[in-house]
Amino acid sequence: MKELRITLIGDGSSDKILLTLTKWLLDDLYPQLPVYLEFADFRFLKNPPSKSNPNVQISEARKYFPFDILLYHRDAETTAISSVELRKQEVLTTLSPEDLEISVCVVPVKMMETWLLIDETAIKKASGNRNYKQEIALPPINRLENESNPKNLLHEFIRNASGLSGRNLKKINVNKAVHLVADYITDFNILRQLNAFKIFENDLKKVVDKIIQHD
Repeated sequence: MKELRITLIGDGSSDKILLTLTKWLLDDLYPQLPVYLEFADFRFLKNPPSKSNPNVQISEARKYFPFDILLYHRDAETTAISSVELRKQEVLTTLSPEDLEISVCVVPVKMMETWLLIDETAIKKASGNRNYKQEIALPPINRLENESNPKNLLHEFIRNASGLSGRNLKKINVNKAVHLVADYITDFNILRQLNAFKIFENDLKKVVDKIIQHD
């Protein structure tokens, strides 16, 4: 099959992290399928499309970041799994039938960082101190989606693992380190125990399978 082009529309540049996770998932599901993943960075446009209008965002993405499959990221913003379907419908009900066929919503509970709180070694490496001796108390997988602020928790783990203090601690680029956490995780399989991730995987697989069957 030809290379499958996948474009991600997110809330901000930090959402590029989801491409790393998606690439792992596709390689696991379709090891022989060539894929090219790209983030739709609208910041270079004179008039970036509003996040409140998915249709315009998708239209602009199609022009500048051509795709076979469109990923659209929204955070659930609550710890309720019901909010995943709610967020999905907020996006999907606005799309044209053509776009609906090839679009997949990515909706973590509660936010994207939830899916990175799974690998102690990756966090230590990302902090710049891979030899950090203390244990990082990651939330158990069965309670991970109950974390009220996974972003702050991940940032705290990174700072603590760095072993730095004072001015040196303030110099840590935590946002860059978060990207590194994703890069250092080699196996996201544990996320398949989370309802929100299972929904994403199933939705993605449906669209990919449909494209493969018609190729």
